[in-house]
Amino acid sequence: MKTFSVFDYALTCCDGQLEDLGQVASIARREFEERESFVCRTTTASVEYGSLMIENSLLLRTNRGGRVYAGFERLSHLRPIIDRYLRIADVSESVYLFGQDDWTPPRHPNVRVITLNPDFQLAREWFVITQSSSLCTAFLAYDEAGADTMVPEQIRYWAIKTNNPGIVSALVNAVEGVIDWTLAA
Repeated sequence: MKTFSVFDYALTCCDGQLEDLGQVASIARREFEERESFVCRTTTASVEYGSLMIENSLLLRTNRGGRVYAGFERLSHLRPIIDRYLRIADVSESVYLFGQDDWTPPRHPNVRVITLNPDFQLAREWFVITQSSSLCTAFLAYDEAGADTMVPEQIRYWAIKTNNPGIVSALVNAVEGVIDWTLAA
């Protein structure tokens, strides 16, 4: 579990199916919507924007079904957007929030918090994965610089986005395995 990376797993699952966008300072909506799967190096702002596009889609395509898996390195990164995730939890079967235990999100019957030790590989990754009848997508980012960097606007993330149902399903199964492992530990 300590060395598991959902980002690395996504790279393996996407083998040969990722369009490499290279280094981009800003992910545009067009790239996000028109490409099934891509990889790029990008900034914190782009990672936040990619996540926001999925979060907004979740809120607009409410169906009381599906699960959402979201990781933020540290749970405190959720603080400015927790209301959005509570609303997503209102319209989803369940929401799993992953991060280092440096803040306690408000309780919600559809939210489960999965705390990560700082030395876990997953504690350096941001991701939003959702699988339902109306939305099947994943956006994952690996923080090369680490959460403690003082220059958030610099390019420091590797990011992957995919709408491929087979890949999203594989990612969901892998993350469910992490949940099972943490609950058993």
